[in-house]
Amino acid sequence: MQRLFSFAQTTIGASHLNRGIVCQDSSACADNENYSFAAAADGHGSACYLRTERGSRFAVECARDCVKEFLEGLENADEALSDERQRDELFNQLWRSIIARWHDKTEQDFKNDPFTEEEYERIPEKFANYRTKYESGDYIGAYGTTLLFAVVTENYAFGAQIGDGKCVVIDGDSNVFAPVPEDPRCYENVTTSMCQDDAALSARFFYLPKGLMPAAVFLCSDGVENSYWNEEQLFCFFRGLALTIVENGMEEGISQLAEFLPSMTKKGSGDDVTCSGIIDMTKLSSCSDGIREDLAEASLAAAVPVGEALGAEEIEYDDEELQQVISDVIADKADSGEAAAEPESEAETVPEKEE
Repeated sequence: MQRLFSFAQTTIGASHLNRGIVCQDSSACADNENYSFAAAADGHGSACYLRTERGSRFAVECARDCVKEFLEGLENADEALSDERQRDELFNQLWRSIIARWHDKTEQDFKNDPFTEEEYERIPEKFANYRTKYESGDYIGAYGTTLLFAVVTENYAFGAQIGDGKCVVIDGDSNVFAPVPEDPRCYENVTTSMCQDDAALSARFFYLPKGLMPAAVFLCSDGVENSYWNEEQLFCFFRGLALTIVENGMEEGISQLAEFLPSMTKKGSGDDVTCSGIIDMTKLSSCSDGIREDLAEASLAAAVPVGEALGAEEIEYDDEELQQVISDVIADKADSGEAAAEPESEAETVPEKEE
């Protein structure tokens, strides 16, 4: 499996630096004997989510550990996963194990380190109900986060997602596409979350069999996605990253990515930015000419290889707090003077989009 290489890079958002907010994104990667793994998680931006940065870190750790156990215990994997019904059952089982372990980690963290008065004071006064809820022992929302991960083996690839962010695949013919279905409950600054009661039922999966193995799988938080005007511009960013890796090697390519991300958040979304992924160097090298041609033909402003300077006009800048979940829609209503019913919890169904 030496041809497979994983990577993970996270950079604090420019707006977070300006406001003294911790980085709430987390990422992880692992190269094992029989597979490579990558993950990205994005904690929620509202001050009501007191330990969202811990929640995102727990999420990528739980995904990494549960995937390892899943693959080690999976017999006749190729045959089992080739059957759609059996594959769905297995993926749902894996996802439930991730959610359960994440709950265990958050519970242990809360027991070992109860919320402090300093943490409670960060909650805006108009959301005092959060403090009441946390003090009553309903603490899970404080750790809310999204999660996105991918796995590539010799014969298949798969992944899962809850919440926003993006998975982007480049196949062996240089085609670029997003394999994970969209979630209609994720829009604007609203996202589904691991802290919701229905989190075990809210994952979206992708699966690629041996004949459709990827040359590259990229994962990003919405801080990256929101730094570009549209999906095609985002695809051009990943084409550029792929070429940078092919032309400069894995280590130098990821080094250039790490140097570029602070510029991305400053001139783009302002949010924390995470980019992780898995590269099949053999496949990616063989389709690099096609990637280069596609990138050259793109007339979009964001079609720039990683490491090149970006002008401020090339990326939309939005210095608002991003990555907030359901109850923050209520915050918007409160700010506008409209009356809003208090949600029972973050786990309630996402309300319809405000007009």
